[in-house]
Amino acid sequence: MADVLEKLFESGPKVRILRVCMRNPDTMFTLEELASRSQLKQSVIKREIAKLIGIRIIESGIVKISKEIKRKIGRGKRTKIKITIKSKKAKVYFANKHFALFTELQNLITKSSVASKKEITNKIRTLGNVKLALVSGVFTNNENARTDLLIVGDRIKPGKINSFLSKIESDIGKSIHYTLMDTSEFKYRMDMYDRFLRDILEFPHEKLINKVNV
Repeated sequence: MADVLEKLFESGPKVRILRVCMRNPDTMFTLEELASRSQLKQSVIKREIAKLIGIRIIESGIVKISKEIKRKIGRGKRTKIKITIKSKKAKVYFANKHFALFTELQNLITKSSVASKKEITNKIRTLGNVKLALVSGVFTNNENARTDLLIVGDRIKPGKINSFLSKIESDIGKSIHYTLMDTSEFKYRMDMYDRFLRDILEFPHEKLINKVNV
């Protein structure tokens, strides 16, 4: 078992792969999906995942994947959309729930994978004129939260927030559900006692930036 532990934590890329698979234990990932989620090169994933398969914490298999392809046929008013379903076999990777230390390792990864609140706050400040930022859900281990991240502010560029989210998601190994709204929309919805916002504010969360005094 000591040899298993040494192989588990010998590299940073291996930990990133583990985060994706262990935090999404019911999901099968293709090589391309793992690369997107972990922000690692496919060549790196192939090398590291072979070791994880060797100690049986990760398993692989072949499944049939269906893809919907849409094509435009004709022009003007006669234009129609033709939908074709194409299937192909693909190799997928997934967490082995029968691994001897599965539960312990999953708990360790869940507790240690959330980036520091200070780091997240500093990155959020660079997105624009942010008036409120709070975290819940994946950041507070609350699966029933309405959102993982709420950001209220103005002049926030979509490109910046997408880049920020991609980095955080690769660090924690899980997709982030976020809510973004400008200050006027937030104030309007608060005045209307919007149920969505009330649920976020009444359930467990942590405010990183709070210039609106909520």
